[in-house]
Amino acid sequence: MTIETPTRTASTGSMRPPASPASTDAVQGHRTARSWRRAVQVGLSTALLVGLLGVVLPGVTGASWDAALHALASVSPWQMAGLTLLWLVGLWAYTFVMTASLPGLTKGQAFVLNLVGSGVSNLVPFGGAVGVGATWAMARQYGLGHRSIGLFTAVTGVWNIVARLALPIFGVAGLLFVGARVGESVLVPAGIGAVVCAAVIALVAMALVSDRVSARVIAGATTAVTRLARLTRRPSPQDLGQELTTLRESARDLLRAKRGSLVLGMLAYVALQGVLMWACLAAVGSSLGPAEIAAGYACGRMLTVVVLTPGGTGFAETGAAAVLIALGGDPAVTMAGVLLFSFFTYVCEIPGAAIAYGWHLRARHWRVATSRPAARD
Repeated sequence: MTIETPTRTASTGSMRPPASPASTDAVQGHRTARSWRRAVQVGLSTALLVGLLGVVLPGVTGASWDAALHALASVSPWQMAGLTLLWLVGLWAYTFVMTASLPGLTKGQAFVLNLVGSGVSNLVPFGGAVGVGATWAMARQYGLGHRSIGLFTAVTGVWNIVARLALPIFGVAGLLFVGARVGESVLVPAGIGAVVCAAVIALVAMALVSDRVSARVIAGATTAVTRLARLTRRPSPQDLGQELTTLRESARDLLRAKRGSLVLGMLAYVALQGVLMWACLAAVGSSLGPAEIAAGYACGRMLTVVVLTPGGTGFAETGAAAVLIALGGDPAVTMAGVLLFSFFTYVCEIPGAAIAYGWHLRARHWRVATSRPAARD
């Protein structure tokens, strides 16, 4: 017979009663249920990803995987090296956005954080939260405070979404500007998407500029989160409205102070990603012009916000290929070029994350948290 005795807490020295068997079983049951839900999510997402790439993409393009692989086989090692360099330059351009959003972060640290966060996010559906957790822990080791990291996460997250939603607007405008022959099957959905994206961007801008609009948006968000917490039987967050108000004020101040680096860094990153897609399509023999490729690129990047698969993979490739083929692209070549672009923007980020994390471990002078307490704010 085992007799459970009270335990003494390390922080206060007070006596803490032992956990009851019922509470222990409840916690274990909750963990088991959460693990099962996660396993089901991963399984469904994987099945969806396989279906999109294996069935839907060939169906939309009208090209077989054999034809696409044959086009990919024509890419030379020198071309792959050049594409890899272009991909890395694009990642480096994004470090300007990150360092502007998080004062105290160096370009090297930002490069590592970007790769690790993206690579982890690409491993599982809804992986954005996992990626944020990984980068948050690493940034803490660099001596950066929780509040600064939270503001950085919010600003870069919103900035990324705004950039992706803005791309279809410029894509449609580019097609009209060069006088490309665009059928209604492309122009109408693209126009509707551009209008919706413009409305979302306008709402974000107004929420930052106008106190009245901000108050309404925050009130709506607080109500939605509270109702969602009730539906999922979880505790509602306390003082959410005040936290969002404070976050909005801090974000507005940061955008005013660092708007040059944020805008130029994001423009450079988005442009280099577009050049990478053009180079991938050119490497497999595509003859599409810059305006058509920009339209396909805009559609694909917008669809990466879909969280049902890691990084929106499958949705982005199918959407981009559909637009490019509708604008005159060869089916097999287009499918090959889109897959090659996805190889860099999705697949390469996973081993890249492992290499970057190894760099993080070796750069001991970065990890100031090991020698003194990290900054708190």
